[in-house]
Amino acid sequence: MVFPQPPNEAERLAALHKLKILYTPSSPAIDRICRIAQQLFDVPMVHVTLADAHRYYFKAKHGGSAATEVPRDHAFCNYTILHDEVFVVPDALTNQSFAQNPHVMGPPYIRFYAGAPLTIRPGIRVGAFCISDVKPREFSSHQVTLLRGLSRLVIDELWLHHLETSGQAETQLFASETREQPLDFESWILPTSAQIRAARGLLNWSIRELADAASISPASVKRMEISGELSVRRTSVEAVVRAFEDHGVQFTREPDGSIAVVKRSRLLSARTSEEVRDYST
Repeated sequence: MVFPQPPNEAERLAALHKLKILYTPSSPAIDRICRIAQQLFDVPMVHVTLADAHRYYFKAKHGGSAATEVPRDHAFCNYTILHDEVFVVPDALTNQSFAQNPHVMGPPYIRFYAGAPLTIRPGIRVGAFCISDVKPREFSSHQVTLLRGLSRLVIDELWLHHLETSGQAETQLFASETREQPLDFESWILPTSAQIRAARGLLNWSIRELADAASISPASVKRMEISGELSVRRTSVEAVVRAFEDHGVQFTREPDGSIAVVKRSRLLSARTSEEVRDYST
């Protein structure tokens, strides 16, 4: 079977292999995230998958078969890593792409699937954080947000693994632009609602002015500032980041883990534990 692949498959695989996480044991933190998802969504199966060239390796799994990897041929996650949105199949038997899938017709008899891509930098999705069930079910927009949020926690753990294996655990995370960064994890770049409000204040912009600069609706900006960066489409957040960067405002993380909004290389925001919690969730 020919499975769908992202157009940047070679670049994606290079980033995955640089991460040096294939065939490594699951971490206690990722296992906890899986258990939380299993209880939160009341599903029998939760998986963290990493997409190698011809197979998906299970970095963590709860429920399902005892296998540690599966061929990519029939994996639902092939569709998840094609884009940045959560991919949902409410009922596989009524979906033309999956009705004859061997994982649907046979063990583990998947009927429902929802997967959030593990995006380590824009356009690079190394795998998926996914939940599945043996019965069909609906998945609300609120549940989509929750699943995306949990996937961001998994990405955090991949980032920590990268720091440890690359020897950067005790060094500054973001060096100057002249220094090469092995992997630039997106989860540590996207701003929180507090940062967006702070950045807008630095430029003395109204919500409408920010919306115009980012070419998105004022309603999206307002929702982003009230409910957080996970309440809107990822493309909207990226548009806001670009708009701020075009006007000299950047979002960064300090070596001590604190969050900052900077303008022209000068720190302009207070570092608070509350901002760090907002950013990581």
